[in-house]
Amino acid sequence: MAFRKTISQSELAQGQSDADRERHATDYSASRGGWFTAEAKPVAGQDKDSSGACRWGRR
Repeated sequence: MAFRKTISQSELAQGQSDADRERHATDYSASRGGWFTAEAKPVAGQDKDSSGACRWGRR
């Protein structure tokens, strides 16, 4: 039987690239009852997406 070294969460996080962290990001939603994949959040100062259509709220 072999013994395994315990790896801390901080050590695991150091090995991930920024793209991996973003791809696996989750947000907690109490109304939905748990952790779910993070949704895109609006960026301040950007009202429209690349197609020119409004993404958030009113015009």
